[in-house]
Amino acid sequence: MHYAARGSVLFSVAAGLLISSLPAHAQQTDTGVGIAAVSGGGIFGLGAHGSAGASLTSPVSKYLAPFIDFSYSPLTSYAFTYGANLTGKGLYTSSLLDVNGGLKIRFPNKSDWVPYIGLGAGLLRLSSSTYTSGFSTTATVNRSNNDLAGNASAGALYYVTQHVGFGMELKGYMAQHNRFGRVSAGVFYQFP
Repeated sequence: MHYAARGSVLFSVAAGLLISSLPAHAQQTDTGVGIAAVSGGGIFGLGAHGSAGASLTSPVSKYLAPFIDFSYSPLTSYAFTYGANLTGKGLYTSSLLDVNGGLKIRFPNKSDWVPYIGLGAGLLRLSSSTYTSGFSTTATVNRSNNDLAGNASAGALYYVTQHVGFGMELKGYMAQHNRFGRVSAGVFYQFP
């Protein structure tokens, strides 16, 4: 085994032992707190694309936690040529913006993990832009389509300290014309 690989493995094991030894004392049953999170991941079902998001959750009981969630995914971007001699040039881009809210049902326990399932609804905004130039003209065509969508999710929070931790989530969306999923992982801060 190469020395760098050995060092990487040892560092990973040491970091894992350190994190697992930190006192967490998860406040998973608290109400009157907020949980702010940022995440990154990807979507699937519309092709495979990156995704970035943020959410805010405010538990109202030991088990129920309303949430609002935002995510952005750049979908497609490509350059093209057109015309008889292919002298015209163009650029096409598209993206997906998701704004949704709903209710997470938490399953508190004595560990530092807080699993949950969620149901929600919101707006999906699919936007595209086509820019063309050639033959002494330029043009930009912007289009967008809004869809109402329902979603279902499953995920978990892991408290590293009393207020900070990691989260992961799998969320499925169903709209009239689109069905896709989003997987994400990120960090959260519970306040106050």
